[in-house]
Amino acid sequence: MTVTVHEIGKMPNGEIAEQIVIENKNGHKIGVTNWGATWQFFKTNDNQDLMVGLHTTDKLWEQAYSVGDVIGRVGNRITGAKFTLNGKTYHLKDNELGNALHGGKDNFSNRMWDYTIDQATNSVTFTTTMTEEIDHFPGTMPTSVTYTFSDDDEVSLTFSAESDEDTLFNPTSHGYFNPAGIDTDARDLNLQIHSQRRLELRPEDTTPTGNFLDNANTPFDFNEPTRIGDNLAKLDGPYDVKFDNAFEINQVAGRPAAVVSDPKSGRSIEVYSDRNAIIFFIADPEVAYHEGDREWFDKHPYNAIALEAQTLSDAINHEGFGDIVLPAGKKQTYRTVYKFKNLD
Repeated sequence: MTVTVHEIGKMPNGEIAEQIVIENKNGHKIGVTNWGATWQFFKTNDNQDLMVGLHTTDKLWEQAYSVGDVIGRVGNRITGAKFTLNGKTYHLKDNELGNALHGGKDNFSNRMWDYTIDQATNSVTFTTTMTEEIDHFPGTMPTSVTYTFSDDDEVSLTFSAESDEDTLFNPTSHGYFNPAGIDTDARDLNLQIHSQRRLELRPEDTTPTGNFLDNANTPFDFNEPTRIGDNLAKLDGPYDVKFDNAFEINQVAGRPAAVVSDPKSGRSIEVYSDRNAIIFFIADPEVAYHEGDREWFDKHPYNAIALEAQTLSDAINHEGFGDIVLPAGKKQTYRTVYKFKNLD
């Protein structure tokens, strides 16, 4: 078990980005960086990368798909970039169609985090402090996220925060996974999500209406292992039609919330979470740089999926979606585990 550090380079704002590489006894490695506490790769001991990541400072600085990001204060969308808490309405920094996506314009991923390394536990803990001045959420909120890589090939992410005022806290990770390897078509992967229903979303901006839709007998039914491409083909949409949906999770102790697997290699990634939802998103993140180019997309199809464990989207604005209010003076901790299997 080893932890090493090296510089990636200088960010456009002049800060130095560093990469922390954690290796377990099996020779597998994960890479994370202090810019945005971002997860950059998972490499097997034969150098197969099972994640899509960004490795240069220019792409880390400005990107469209939150690749590998730690997300917060609040994951996914807050409708109209506003919410009411304790009788006061807060207006956030909108960054997508008038809504606040993944915490708004100045969020967890757009800043340099401090970090400490614990060689004994094979972990790195990133810390930062958010203030109302930075992101327009109430309260000063010290925050941490710890990546721990076990000898059982499990990567656990532990999110913690405490605020001096009542605020919102619904963090997640936006890692992109492909157990077949990053240069393969993610449509050939099998996906299972233990979910009976999903949020109904407005087609114009994918914000929740407040209603739920049943998954059974629809392209959104992944309750049994299903080839992603088979369900994707049933959707109508543009050349890069994709899933970007919040699935309510049926929690059963000891059972993963979701599993993505490669039938050819046998490799799989199980997702365990203490949250009530998984956001399933499939994309080729590079398509953002080739908007509208169908020929490019045909040559570079979907290459990874994100499985974002969080409380249901826009929970602050919808009764019954879950409680994301962080009371003043209370520490809140969430944990998500990604279990990589059959790597050898």
